[in-house]
Formats: sequence, C-alpha cells, structure tokens
Amino acid sequence: MGERPKKQTYERVRLDSARQIRLMIVMAVLGVGALLLVIWRLYSLMIQDYDYYAGLALRNQTRTTTVTAHRGDIYDRNMNILATDRSVENVYLDPHELKQSKADIDDIARTLGAILEKDPEWIREQALDFKQRYKQVAARVEEETAAQIRAYINEKEISGIHLEPNAKRFYPYGTLAAQVIGFTNASNEGSEGVEAAYNSFLSGAAGRVITTKGNNEMDMPFSYENFVASRSGCSLVLTLDATVQACLEKQMAAAIDRYAVQNGAFGLVMNAKTGEILAMATLGSYDPNNYLEIHDPDTAAEVEALKGTESYAEALNAARLKQWRNRVLSDGYEPGSTFKVLTMAAALDCGAIDLNTSFHCSGAEQIPGRSQLLHCWRSQGHGAEQTPQALQNSCNLAFAHIALKLGGERFYDYIEKFGILEKTGIDLSGESKGIFFDRELIVNTDKWGTASLTSGSFGQTFKLTPLQLVRAIASVVNGGSLMEPYIVSEIFDADGNTVMKAEPTVVRQTISPETSDTMRTLIRSVVTEGTAKNAQVAGFSIGGKTGTSEKIDVLDENGQPTLDKIVSFVGIAPMEDPEYIVLVALDTPSRSTGLYISGGVMAAPTVGAVMADILPYLGVQRQFSEEEVASQTVILEDLTGFSQKDAEKYLKSVALSAKIIGQGDAVTDQLPSPGESLPGGSQVLLYLGETAEEAQVEVPDFSGMNRAQASDAAGKLGLYILVTGNTDIAPNVTVTAQDIPAGTAVDRGSTITLEFTDLSSRD
Repeated sequence: MGERPKKQTYERVRLDSARQIRLMIVMAVLGVGALLLVIWRLYSLMIQDYDYYAGLALRNQTRTTTVTAHRGDIYDRNMNILATDRSVENVYLDPHELKQSKADIDDIARTLGAILEKDPEWIREQALDFKQRYKQVAARVEEETAAQIRAYINEKEISGIHLEPNAKRFYPYGTLAAQVIGFTNASNEGSEGVEAAYNSFLSGAAGRVITTKGNNEMDMPFSYENFVASRSGCSLVLTLDATVQACLEKQMAAAIDRYAVQNGAFGLVMNAKTGEILAMATLGSYDPNNYLEIHDPDTAAEVEALKGTESYAEALNAARLKQWRNRVLSDGYEPGSTFKVLTMAAALDCGAIDLNTSFHCSGAEQIPGRSQLLHCWRSQGHGAEQTPQALQNSCNLAFAHIALKLGGERFYDYIEKFGILEKTGIDLSGESKGIFFDRELIVNTDKWGTASLTSGSFGQTFKLTPLQLVRAIASVVNGGSLMEPYIVSEIFDADGNTVMKAEPTVVRQTISPETSDTMRTLIRSVVTEGTAKNAQVAGFSIGGKTGTSEKIDVLDENGQPTLDKIVSFVGIAPMEDPEYIVLVALDTPSRSTGLYISGGVMAAPTVGAVMADILPYLGVQRQFSEEEVASQTVILEDLTGFSQKDAEKYLKSVALSAKIIGQGDAVTDQLPSPGESLPGGSQVLLYLGETAEEAQVEVPDFSGMNRAQASDAAGKLGLYILVTGNTDIAPNVTVTAQDIPAGTAVDRGSTITLEFTDLSSRD
C-alpha cells in the first residue's frame, strides 16, 4: 500500500516527459517547415523571380522615355514620295514643376486652350493633378502650333510646359491611290493597303532613354542614364506611277460626273508583260492624312444627320470601311461580256472553234439544256456571223454555242488555268477570289443542264475580282503567261542597302503563243469594227472588250432586283506588242442622263481617255494613218513676215490650209495666233497688210451634235474643233463631252476638244 503513490508519480513523470518530447518534435518540425518556407521564399525572390522583382524595383527607380523610330518612306516608281514621316511634337505639363515655379495656372489654361483648341478647364485640371509627374495635353501637334507654344513659354519664362519630338505620317498626294497606300493609326501602326501589308518592314524599332528618378518622379541629375538608339524602318519603292494614277483617277472622276454614276468606280492599269501595277483606284476615295473623316460630302451629310441616334456609330463605321475598301482586289462583280475574251481564247486554243466557225443570231434562241429563252443584247439579232464577228458584236447567242462546242470539262479546265478559282497572290492584304460555279454544275450538263455553262461563257451569274479578270486577259494577249501581280518592286534599309527586289513571276501558261497572236487580232477588231469604237485614240492601236452586267444581288425596297448595272471596259495597248492593260468599271450610272447604259457608251470612251493621257507619257509612239493625220492637233508657228507663198507652203506641210485676207507682200497677222493649237485640216486666216480684229465668242453647247453639225456651229463662230473618241462620221456618233463648258467666252480661233460617242454601241 505504501509504494503505490511512488509508482503513480513515476508514471506521471514518464507521461510528462513523453509529452515534452512530442512537443519538441512538433516544434522542431514546425520550425524546420517555417525555415523551409523562408528559404523557399528567399529562393523565389532572389533567384527564381529575380528578374521580375528586379524589374519592378528598376521601374520604381527609373523613368523610360521612348524614342520614336522613323517609319520608312513609300515612293512611286519614279521616287516621288507617297508617304513619309513629318516632325510633330507632343505637349506635356509637369504639375510639380509648375507648382514649384509658381506659374499662373489660369493663364496657362487659357492660352494653351486657345492654341490647342481644347477646353481650358480640362487643361487646368491636368496642371493641378499631382498624382502623375507628366500630363500629356496634346499629341502630334504641327510645327506651327509648337512654335506658338514655345513663344509663349519664352515670353512668360514658364517652367513646367514641355514639348517632346514625335513623328506624324504625311501623304503629300492626299487622296491619290489612298486605298493602295493605306494609312497609319494613332499607334503609328499600318492600317490598310501597303502600310499594313509591309508594316513589319516600315515600322523599324523604337529606341529609349532610361534615367533614375526620386520622390514625386523627379529626375535625379548626375545619375544613371542609358540610351538605346531607335532603328529607322525600311523604305518601299512601289510599281505605281503617280502620273498614271492621277490620269486614271481624273478620267474616272470625269466619268462619274458625266454619267451621274451613283456608286463610284474602280479601275487599274497593269503591265501585261510583268504584272506590275501602275495604277489602282477606287472612287469615292478618302484622304489618308485624315482617314477618320468621311471624304464624300453627300455621305458625310447622311451620317451627320444620324448624329444623336442609335444608328450613328454604325453608319459612321460603315462609311469609313467603305471608303477604305480597295474594290479592285476585295470585291467580286459580274464581269459581263469582258469575260468573252477568255471563253473565245479557250475555245480557239483547244480547237473547239476556228476563225471560220459560223453562227447565226436571231435575237433570241432556246438553247439546249436551258429552260429559259436566251436573248442577245441586240433584239433584232446579228444574223449570220463567224468567230471574229461574234466577238466584235459581243453576241450572247454565239458565245452560248461556243460554250457548248467547248464543253463543260474543257471550259472548267481553262477557268482554272486563267486563275479564276484562286487569289492572284498580289502583295496586299484583303484580297478575295470571287465566287464561281462548282465544277459539277459546269461539267455534268446531263444532270444540271447547260444554264451555268452558257451563262458563264458570257460572264454572268458568277463573280470575280477586277484584278483576277485583268490578270487573266493579260495572259491572253502577252503570249499566254499568267503573271503574279505585284505592287512593291524594292525594299531598302535606312543605309540604302537593298533588302528585297521583286521580279516578274510566271504562274503558269494559259494558252499557246499562237492562240495569243490570234486573240490580239480579234481584240483589236472589237475597237476598229465592233462595240468598242468609242475607245479609239488616233495614233494608237488599242484593243479591248466592253461589258455590261446587272447587279442581281441588289434589291429595292420591295425585295425585287433593281436592275442597276456595272458598265466596264478592258483596254489593251499597243496591240502589236501589248504592254499596258486598263480596266475601268462604273457602278450604277444613272438613267437620268438619257444615255443608253452600256460599257460601249460609257466605259469604252473613259478608257480611251485614260489611254490618250498615259500612252504618250509612257513612251508609246503614235503611228498615224493618213486619215488620222488630218485630225491631229498642230501648234501654229508665228508666220508674221512670211511671204504668202512661203506661208502657204508651210501650212500645207502640216496639213493646214490658208485663207488670204488683204493685199501685201508679207503676212502681217494671223488667226489663230502663234502658239495656238488647232486640228489638222483646219484653215488659217493670213492677213496681208491688215490686222485681225480681236473678238471673243461664246462656246456653244455641242452636246448631241454629230460631226457635221459641230463643225458648222464652230465654223460660224470662228472656232475649231478637235475630235476625240469615236472618229466615225455618222448621224449616231455625237458629242457627249467638251473640254470648255458652253457659254464660256473664248478668243475667236480657239480650239474646242469634243468627245464623240456612238450612242448605238451596246454591251
């Protein structure tokens, strides 16, 4: 009994000791765990995430100022600058510095507000916001504005207003080739066109200046500074020619006015041998210097009328996207009869037809495999015709039969060869490839009939892009080579070293050189004898094909087709050795003009005018026929002092004649005056011993006059006329445009340039 308490005490001591040991183990484990966590955290901070936290510390202690890189220039083929950087400046306020210098904040707010056209109260708020060291109040101000701010700073001896150099993209030619060149956005990144497609080359690399800063982000003088130089971007040389581009846009704009075109126009000029794009235009356009503004006044007014409504933002965005869009490579359209060039080339190349194949056009015919009666554009028909006349007349019935002779299998194979089912590969973003029939619809005529095959043969019920069409037709006339079109010919760096130089690329052979020779003759005959006589230009051998297509996917308010049309013409010159191919398409000419809406009446003379502008500039030599010599412009020399005999001899040598007024030994005056231009075959008044009476006359309205009527009206007033366009002398070939508006007062003896058009031309 006496030993029992001792035993209990021992056991209690043993239990307490065990608890202490367990407690010590737990504490040791916890201690080790905590130490491991500390070690892991230190490892994480000092080793694993060192760069991250060092960067945070560095940003806390340093200020980084970006040095803007010079964006590369964009040149046309003649090294005219199309896009460049212009020096501008950003304007900053330093609230801390303004406070320390006890600047007059109210005066600063008023003055900068007036110079920068900003709310003075907003500028005042920026000047009193001490949360940030620097407050930007204006970006990319022009040098003139920056000079006003500097003058104010110097006059008031202000500390706390800073100007930082920057660059702003500048497009010297404004709207010219806007959709091709594109623009840069607020971040100086390329948007649209070449600016976007070649942004990685143009942008270069920005530099930076790193300095240390202290409290309130104050710079610490005589401290750390590191400078990383910017790298200028590469410059581009385009295949575009600014002069050719301007000529194309000028004539397209004139056509829009003349024919009251409602939905703009698109066109391009390409070198048929190489694939170089000399001009590419979509009208209406925009100014890349102010790319957010709606350039077309009517569209701008429509959008402005929606301001304050829910539809405003959507309408504004849609209008911007529309004016930026390059329709030449992005939009598909029905090519209409211009496509007949490809159908005939395919049929001749494979032997399905030859030049002596006969057709008969009665105006309408039930083609086998078609449920609907097929009509030709000429309701009375063309009668008997052979292959050349089928193209000259642009006869739909003849081409339906050509398609049947060709067959669906071969037709589709040539479509693939001509690149209609693929993108052209041009070095611009946003290209589409159009929409063509599935092969089954063309080939399996037993199941699907011949509607797709025959309609496709004359360019209807499918869509392709203008660039696809021009590239394909170029292959028809250049010997059969399908070229890859391109817009950038060379890239060179800031030191002038060539980085890339483009070369013409042949994609594949489409037709044989022999077929190409034949097609050149046929295409030339369309202008000399067919529907495209209105595209004639004296001295140049021009060929081409007209086209008129209905916009069947455009519906009116009742959901019915509007029957709006796109009229177009593809012209090629010189046909002996084709080098330049021009397409112009006018989207929805108005019926209000009273003119028949067709490619022959509207698009052909427009392309003819483009050719008349660009071919002499591009060095293509005129070769006049005897008939054309008499109609050409002659610059009249000063004949004063010439004897009558010598004056008449000279005039005869330049296809002019003389009318003698007065008597004397020598010419004392003349009409027209020296240096004036007048058409060959005109009569010059030579005064012997007398002086011509000075007089002005009003230019008559020549619209609708045929050649004889125009000559009589001009002759009665002592005016001369220069004939352009269709040179046929026929009652239906009448004046559709004149270079000097009716009612304008001009000197007697002046020459008025008249454009004649065969208004009976169709297709």
